[in-house]
Amino acid sequence: MIRTNVMYRMRRYIDMEKKAVKGFFLLFIVLGLTGCSKEASNSVGNTGFETSALPTEQESGFDSVKELNEDAFAWLYIPKTEINYPILQNAEGDDMFYTDHNEFKEPDANGAIYIEAANLNNMCDFNEVIHGASPADGTRFAGINNFLDKKFFDEHEYAYVYMQDNSLTYYIIAAYTRDNTRLLEQYDFSYASGCSEFIDELYSKAGMNGIIREGCESGLSPEHFLITLTTDSVTEPGKQTVVVGCLVGDAAGKIDREIDYGNEDQ
Repeated sequence: MIRTNVMYRMRRYIDMEKKAVKGFFLLFIVLGLTGCSKEASNSVGNTGFETSALPTEQESGFDSVKELNEDAFAWLYIPKTEINYPILQNAEGDDMFYTDHNEFKEPDANGAIYIEAANLNNMCDFNEVIHGASPADGTRFAGINNFLDKKFFDEHEYAYVYMQDNSLTYYIIAAYTRDNTRLLEQYDFSYASGCSEFIDELYSKAGMNGIIREGCESGLSPEHFLITLTTDSVTEPGKQTVVVGCLVGDAAGKIDREIDYGNEDQ
């Protein structure tokens, strides 16, 4: 059988259905213009790089970050948490490197915040899976486990990713625990079918043992852009905690991709 791929180029991000997020469209307009909230843009804090402040404007802070480590391509910040770190991707494709090295490429049991080689570092994949450890001192991604608490979840709605030429805003829509398997190995996000399978998992598991943001119980599709923050579960050994955010702000208008609706089994 001749395989026919149906490819669509989507605009930067697709609005969730009105029923999915109450007040979403007003939020879309505000974030599309500002790139991040006033609260986030005014935050500085300790970034882990003593020579660099949190980059809150285009081209701010990234020269010094790149000088310290050429693998750094973005910065992840969640207001009112300890999560305020560079995101790295090993240039040699070693997905294990930053499990035991910090952002300075120094040996460190706490590792760093990183993505795998299978993800694009321009943040244009359907699901950018960002990993971090949960050390006992509360650094790195230890705070991800706090999102399983309903009160904490309700009080922390946004995550920000700053890049050299862009500022991205993600609305945190779900948190749950799952088997400790690699998402990028389990789901093929290069196809719409793989994206849909992950969406099914999110709705199923978050509804069963996690939290879904009120109003976000439906509406996700392969046309969206997600980040999934993963770390070791502190309450269920052998499992992982994930927090999922959906892109709602793309200041530079650069987030885009083609979506393959073909059947990969043909």
